[in-house]
Amino acid sequence: MKKRINFSKAFLPCAIFSALLIVGGVISIVTRGINFGIDFKSGYIEEVQIAVDKDSSVDSVRSALSANTGVSVKGIGADSDKAYQIRIGADKQNDSILESVNAALENTFGKESVTVLKTDFIGSTLSSSLAFQSILLLLGTMICIWIYASIRFRWDFALGAIIALIHDTLIMFAFLAVFQIEFSTTTIAAVLTIIGYSINDTVVILDRVRQNIQKLEVKSFKEVIDQSLSETLTRSIITTVTTLFAVVSLYIFTTGAIQDFALALIVGLVSGCYSSIFISSAFIALVRKNWKPEYGLHAFTKRETKVN
Repeated sequence: MKKRINFSKAFLPCAIFSALLIVGGVISIVTRGINFGIDFKSGYIEEVQIAVDKDSSVDSVRSALSANTGVSVKGIGADSDKAYQIRIGADKQNDSILESVNAALENTFGKESVTVLKTDFIGSTLSSSLAFQSILLLLGTMICIWIYASIRFRWDFALGAIIALIHDTLIMFAFLAVFQIEFSTTTIAAVLTIIGYSINDTVVILDRVRQNIQKLEVKSFKEVIDQSLSETLTRSIITTVTTLFAVVSLYIFTTGAIQDFALALIVGLVSGCYSSIFISSAFIALVRKNWKPEYGLHAFTKRETKVN
């Protein structure tokens, strides 16, 4: 049997630490707000094409527009098309903003080399709708995971897993708010990625807890938790560290939205590993503080036995 580490001693300090981080993030959101990206703001969407003989790329177009605030750039179509989508933040329609952006492109690549393919204006109503849909997407994901965990485990295990996911989401939002990192659809993708990663790590730990309930001779449920965490600790750390290698490389060698995506993933990966070990397990240990060994033997094979 692997040596047992007393993780349970750190449950309360870690819960307090997490609460302080989340409260700090909430205060930052209230006082400073979230730095919403162009995806959640009203403004223009312009598609331009640059002549193939020009050495253009997303980075070079972004550099050409660096003097213009509230602008994001991404490539569309094949690389050979040299086509780009430019999003420009604006509270209302203003032709001078477009003229400034187009003039910057023409100065860099030449007037005859820049072709405007399409220009649209997105109002504040549509932007608000996109933000609301993103929130619904996160909530829907949480509900689906809760249903899955409830079927596979017990209600307290499922709720513990969901609390860990909510914790990770709040920590990422707190980080974004404190450091005023742009919140965009790319950030939503990072949050969903971390939710998937974190629940996978949590399920592995909970599965080991379920196995140990039936075979360990212990006096308290905290001992079951401690033993299960000790047995899965190496796996959790190795999985997180190896994933971080790739994500840190992505952060170092990229720019713009991809770099922000990688930074959000770094925070989420660390938070996900931490919450799987301390937050989810702490909640389950709290719910089962009155657990008795004689009841634990058939906790998952006999549904009629109630475990508190």
